[in-house]
Amino acid sequence: MNYLDRDIQDYPDDAVDDIYADGDEFAPIDQRWRPVAAIAGIVFVLALIATVVIVNGGDSASTSATVVEPPSRTMTSPRLSAPPAPSLPPETVTTVTPKAPSPSPTAGPTDAPTMISPPAAVPSVPPDVAARTFTYRVTGTKQLLDLVTVIYTDAQGAPQTDFNVSLPWSRTVILNPGVQSRSVVATSLTGHLNCSITDGAGEPLAISTSSAMIAACSR
Repeated sequence: MNYLDRDIQDYPDDAVDDIYADGDEFAPIDQRWRPVAAIAGIVFVLALIATVVIVNGGDSASTSATVVEPPSRTMTSPRLSAPPAPSLPPETVTTVTPKAPSPSPTAGPTDAPTMISPPAAVPSVPPDVAARTFTYRVTGTKQLLDLVTVIYTDAQGAPQTDFNVSLPWSRTVILNPGVQSRSVVATSLTGHLNCSITDGAGEPLAISTSSAMIAACSR
């Protein structure tokens, strides 16, 4: 028989009840504190739950206050508009007249070729005008105090007079259509005169070579 078998004794039920009923040493424990402890535990649990709820509610409130979902944006491409054309200032025209360079006093002769302008073209004379063109001429000698007078017919066939002319003398006349009178007369005091009438081509029509104080030509 081991040690455990020796210590364990089997008592009858009545004997056990008598043992606990006789003395206070082994009296049953007072059970009145248990409801109070249970109530206190329930209050503690409720307080703990309320604290957790308050803490979580404050975090949620702070989170909802700080975390805000940004509003959705619709990206639209800006329309590019051409910049307005700059207005041009009014045009100002300034005319500058170039100044001729002043010749240098020390400049020597230049070797630049001399430009010779071509002779002016002689206008052609219509045939009818050339046929009515005549030239009167008076030649000869004239003394210092001599006076030479020339009388000739003009374009209308009327006589015209030139006084105290110098020799040689000439006059070209274009007769009007229908005029046929052509004449020249020269007179002097001591001179020796000659006269002639030529057409537009230079061909002589009348000539006087008398070398006298009076020379007359007519056609």
